Amino acid sequence: MPDSAPAPGGPPPPYPPAPWTFRGRLWVALLPVRGRLPVPPDLRPLACASLLAVGLVRYREGTLVYDELAMGPLVRRGRRAGLLIDRIWVDDATSVRGGREIWGLPKRLASFSWTDRSVHVTDHEGPIASLAFTPGRLRLPALPMPLPGFSGPAGRRLFVPGRLVGSPRFERVAVTSWSERLPPLERTTARISLAVRPFRMTVPGPVRC
Repeated sequence: MPDSAPAPGGPPPPYPPAPWTFRGRLWVALLPVRGRLPVPPDLRPLACASLLAVGLVRYREGTLVYDELAMGPLVRRGRRAGLLIDRIWVDDATSVRGGREIWGLPKRLASFSWTDRSVHVTDHEGPIASLAFTPGRLRLPALPMPLPGFSGPAGRRLFVPGRLVGSPRFERVAVTSWSERLPPLERTTARISLAVRPFRMTVPGPVRC
Protein backbone atom coordinates (compact mmCIF):
# COMPACT_ATOMS: atom_id res chain seq x y z
CA MET A 1 0.00 0.00 0.00
CA PRO A 2 1.58 3.35 -0.98
CA ASP A 3 2.46 5.34 2.10
CA SER A 4 1.31 8.54 0.39
CA ALA A 5 -2.27 7.20 0.36
CA PRO A 6 -2.98 5.41 3.65
CA ALA A 7 -6.70 5.15 2.93
CA PRO A 8 -7.31 4.78 -0.83
CA GLY A 9 -10.78 5.77 -1.92
CA GLY A 10 -11.70 7.51 1.32
CA PRO A 11 -10.90 10.44 3.59
CA PRO A 12 -7.64 10.38 5.59
CA PRO A 13 -8.06 8.80 9.01
CA PRO A 14 -8.59 11.18 11.94
CA TYR A 15 -5.97 11.07 14.67
CA PRO A 16 -6.09 11.78 18.41
CA PRO A 17 -4.39 14.93 19.76
CA ALA A 18 -1.21 14.81 21.81
CA PRO A 19 -0.29 13.52 24.27
CA TRP A 20 -0.37 9.90 23.16
CA THR A 21 0.01 7.30 25.92
CA PHE A 22 0.93 3.65 25.52
CA ARG A 23 1.84 0.35 27.11
CA GLY A 24 3.93 -2.18 25.27
CA ARG A 25 7.39 -3.52 24.54
CA LEU A 26 10.50 -1.74 23.29
CA TRP A 27 13.93 -2.70 21.96
CA VAL A 28 16.76 -0.20 21.42
CA ALA A 29 20.06 -0.94 19.66
CA LEU A 30 23.13 1.04 18.63
CA LEU A 31 24.51 -0.35 15.37
CA PRO A 32 27.92 0.67 13.99
CA VAL A 33 27.81 1.94 10.41
CA ARG A 34 30.48 2.52 7.79
CA GLY A 35 31.54 6.14 7.81
CA ARG A 36 29.69 8.94 9.54
CA LEU A 37 25.95 9.45 9.57
CA PRO A 38 24.85 12.79 8.05
CA VAL A 39 23.67 15.34 10.62
CA PRO A 40 21.84 18.58 9.65
CA PRO A 41 23.83 21.78 10.29
CA ASP A 42 21.52 22.97 13.09
CA LEU A 43 22.38 19.85 15.14
CA ARG A 44 25.58 18.27 16.43
CA PRO A 45 26.48 14.58 16.75
CA LEU A 46 26.17 13.17 20.25
CA ALA A 47 29.23 11.04 21.00
CA CYS A 48 30.09 8.78 18.02
CA ALA A 49 28.70 9.85 14.64
CA SER A 50 29.12 6.29 13.32
CA LEU A 51 26.42 4.74 15.50
CA LEU A 52 22.88 4.32 14.21
CA ALA A 53 20.23 4.20 16.92
CA VAL A 54 17.40 1.79 16.10
CA GLY A 55 14.17 1.60 18.07
CA LEU A 56 11.61 -1.17 17.64
CA VAL A 57 8.32 -0.77 19.51
CA ARG A 58 5.11 -2.76 19.95
CA TYR A 59 2.42 -0.41 21.24
CA ARG A 60 -0.10 -2.91 22.58
CA GLU A 61 -2.43 -0.67 24.62
CA GLY A 62 -3.24 3.04 24.75
CA THR A 63 -4.04 5.82 22.32
CA LEU A 64 -3.38 3.57 19.30
CA VAL A 65 -2.19 -0.02 18.82
CA TYR A 66 0.57 -0.51 16.24
CA ASP A 67 4.18 -1.56 15.59
CA GLU A 68 7.02 0.86 14.82
CA LEU A 69 10.60 0.82 13.55
CA ALA A 70 12.54 4.09 13.88
CA MET A 71 16.18 4.96 13.34
CA GLY A 72 18.61 7.84 13.09
CA PRO A 73 21.72 9.40 14.65
CA LEU A 74 21.97 10.56 18.25
CA VAL A 75 22.31 14.34 18.25
CA ARG A 76 22.16 17.42 20.43
CA ARG A 77 21.07 21.03 20.08
CA GLY A 78 22.23 23.20 22.95
CA ARG A 79 21.30 21.42 26.16
CA ARG A 80 18.80 19.13 24.45
CA ALA A 81 19.86 15.69 23.24
CA GLY A 82 18.05 12.76 21.67
CA LEU A 83 17.41 10.68 18.58
CA LEU A 84 17.02 12.47 15.26
CA ILE A 85 14.23 10.37 13.74
CA ASP A 86 14.95 10.52 10.03
CA ARG A 87 13.48 7.09 9.13
CA ILE A 88 10.35 5.62 10.71
CA TRP A 89 7.81 2.98 9.68
CA VAL A 90 4.54 1.95 11.33
CA ASP A 91 1.71 -0.42 10.41
CA ASP A 92 -1.17 1.97 11.15
CA ALA A 93 -2.45 4.73 8.84
CA THR A 94 -3.78 6.83 11.73
CA SER A 95 -0.33 6.80 13.33
CA VAL A 96 1.19 7.89 10.01
CA ARG A 97 -1.04 10.95 9.76
CA GLY A 98 -0.79 11.90 13.43
CA GLY A 99 2.96 11.44 13.46
CA ARG A 100 3.43 13.64 10.43
CA GLU A 101 1.02 16.40 11.40
CA ILE A 102 1.67 16.62 15.17
CA TRP A 103 5.38 15.81 15.44
CA GLY A 104 6.69 16.30 11.90
CA LEU A 105 7.85 12.67 11.74
CA PRO A 106 8.49 11.14 8.29
CA LYS A 107 6.31 8.11 9.05
CA ARG A 108 5.65 5.56 6.33
CA LEU A 109 3.47 2.46 6.24
CA ALA A 110 5.05 -0.99 6.55
CA SER A 111 4.10 -4.50 7.59
CA PHE A 112 5.65 -6.29 10.58
CA SER A 113 5.95 -10.09 10.69
CA TRP A 114 6.83 -11.41 14.17
CA THR A 115 8.00 -14.64 15.72
CA ASP A 116 8.82 -15.10 19.41
CA ARG A 117 12.36 -13.75 18.92
CA SER A 118 12.45 -11.94 15.59
CA VAL A 119 10.69 -9.45 13.35
CA HIS A 120 10.72 -8.83 9.59
CA VAL A 121 9.68 -5.37 8.34
CA THR A 122 8.58 -4.72 4.74
CA ASP A 123 7.07 -1.75 2.91
CA HIS A 124 5.75 -1.25 -0.63
CA GLU A 125 9.33 -1.00 -1.95
CA GLY A 126 10.36 -4.35 -0.47
CA PRO A 127 12.17 -5.65 2.64
CA ILE A 128 13.50 -3.06 5.10
CA ALA A 129 15.12 -5.03 7.90
CA SER A 130 14.94 -8.21 9.93
CA LEU A 131 16.04 -8.25 13.58
CA ALA A 132 16.55 -11.15 15.99
CA PHE A 133 16.57 -10.93 19.80
CA THR A 134 18.33 -13.02 22.42
CA PRO A 135 16.89 -12.37 25.91
CA GLY A 136 19.34 -11.74 28.72
CA ARG A 137 18.98 -12.60 32.39
CA LEU A 138 19.87 -9.27 33.97
CA ARG A 139 16.79 -7.13 34.58
CA LEU A 140 16.76 -3.84 36.45
CA PRO A 141 13.90 -2.55 38.61
CA ALA A 142 11.27 -0.38 36.98
CA LEU A 143 12.41 3.23 36.72
CA PRO A 144 11.44 6.41 34.85
CA MET A 145 13.53 7.23 31.79
CA PRO A 146 13.54 10.12 29.30
CA LEU A 147 12.80 9.25 25.68
CA PRO A 148 13.77 12.43 23.79
CA GLY A 149 13.79 12.92 20.04
CA PHE A 150 14.13 15.52 17.31
CA SER A 151 11.95 15.80 14.22
CA GLY A 152 11.01 18.24 11.48
CA PRO A 153 13.34 19.96 8.97
CA ALA A 154 16.05 22.47 9.81
CA GLY A 155 14.43 25.84 10.39
CA ARG A 156 11.33 24.17 11.79
CA ARG A 157 13.08 21.79 14.16
CA LEU A 158 10.94 20.15 16.85
CA PHE A 159 11.95 18.48 20.11
CA VAL A 160 9.79 15.72 21.58
CA PRO A 161 10.34 15.20 25.34
CA GLY A 162 8.94 11.67 25.57
CA ARG A 163 8.85 9.81 28.88
CA LEU A 164 9.02 6.09 29.67
CA VAL A 165 8.61 3.94 32.78
CA GLY A 166 9.67 0.30 32.68
CA SER A 167 12.13 -2.43 33.66
CA PRO A 168 15.12 -2.40 31.29
CA ARG A 169 16.97 -5.61 30.56
CA PHE A 170 20.02 -6.32 28.46
CA GLU A 171 19.11 -8.25 25.30
CA ARG A 172 21.24 -9.05 22.29
CA VAL A 173 19.90 -7.60 19.05
CA ALA A 174 21.28 -8.86 15.72
CA VAL A 175 20.47 -7.85 12.15
CA THR A 176 19.59 -10.80 9.91
CA SER A 177 18.68 -8.74 6.82
CA TRP A 178 19.20 -5.07 5.95
CA SER A 179 18.00 -3.08 2.96
CA GLU A 180 20.41 -1.25 0.68
CA ARG A 181 18.17 1.79 1.26
CA LEU A 182 19.52 2.03 4.82
CA PRO A 183 22.96 3.21 6.02
CA PRO A 184 25.47 0.39 5.42
CA LEU A 185 26.41 -1.47 8.60
CA GLU A 186 29.94 -2.11 9.83
CA ARG A 187 28.67 -5.23 11.60
CA THR A 188 25.30 -6.89 12.20
CA THR A 189 25.36 -7.15 15.98
CA ALA A 190 24.51 -4.15 18.15
CA ARG A 191 27.26 -2.48 20.15
CA ILE A 192 24.74 -1.72 22.88
CA SER A 193 21.20 -3.07 23.07
CA LEU A 194 18.44 -3.41 25.63
CA ALA A 195 14.75 -4.10 25.95
CA VAL A 196 12.09 -2.48 28.10
CA ARG A 197 9.15 -4.83 28.41
CA PRO A 198 6.67 -3.97 29.56
CA PHE A 199 6.70 -0.15 29.54
CA ARG A 200 4.38 2.80 30.08
CA MET A 201 5.04 5.73 27.74
CA THR A 202 3.83 9.29 27.28
CA VAL A 203 4.55 11.22 24.08
CA PRO A 204 3.62 14.90 24.57
CA GLY A 205 3.25 17.52 21.91
CA PRO A 206 6.51 18.81 20.42
CA VAL A 207 8.46 21.91 21.46
CA ARG A 208 9.85 24.27 18.79
CA CYS A 209 13.61 24.58 19.15
